[in-house]
Amino acid sequence: MHMKENINELASILAVSLLSDGEVGEQETQLLTDLEHDAELPGLATAIKQVVSMAHMFSDDQLTDLLYNSALKFSAEDKPKVFEAAISTILSDGVITEDEIANILTLAEALEIPVEKAIARLLFQVQEKEGELVVDVEETLEDYIIVGGRTRYTSWNSFEKMLNDKNYPSELTQILESIKDWIEDSFGDKAIVNYTPNFMTLACTKPASRSKTFCFLRMKNDSIRFEFNGNLREVAKISEISSDLKSGIEDYFNQLSETKM
Repeated sequence: MHMKENINELASILAVSLLSDGEVGEQETQLLTDLEHDAELPGLATAIKQVVSMAHMFSDDQLTDLLYNSALKFSAEDKPKVFEAAISTILSDGVITEDEIANILTLAEALEIPVEKAIARLLFQVQEKEGELVVDVEETLEDYIIVGGRTRYTSWNSFEKMLNDKNYPSELTQILESIKDWIEDSFGDKAIVNYTPNFMTLACTKPASRSKTFCFLRMKNDSIRFEFNGNLREVAKISEISSDLKSGIEDYFNQLSETKM
């Protein structure tokens, strides 16, 4: 790869790939040196380690933005090479997880590589492992679906399980559940609650126009941020869910929905 001018962007992409399973193992650390040598890019390993060391400062959304912004810097000729390097990085520890596969597909989208080609390249490299690769997957597929390249959990129970597995603060989970119950009890079939890894969203079932989401609940480390109609409200305790907050959300629902409250 002749990409010395984009070494920082390459380092960012490979660092995010390394962190897809949440940790950097010995095999992956050794791979950094091999990549630097093969790519003839002195300083690449150090640049990757720097990004990895700062990763705890970024949210999942910020890491995804880092992927997309870094991918923009590469030429059409270099994008497939970057993608191959990322797959090699992910497979280097001999285990591939669902989170890592999701990362591969997100990167493919960022690099403008068609999903069928991305999967073909992944399967080719898996084949090259000759049975030495462990595939770590969930026992069932019923808990979530993929819509437009993004994970959607199909029920509150599967969403709550994901939050618990991530050790998300229980008081914040209670806020989400309280809003979910309020929507189901008060709005009935006029609204639907959607669950993703980083958001819970509230949407009209019969929108008056193309806009149907009337509230985003962004899951932060220390609070839930309610985003609706240009308003931002931080809620850290269930007692902070005020009638004023609910009224604002309901008013915006009525603006977007054919059926009113």
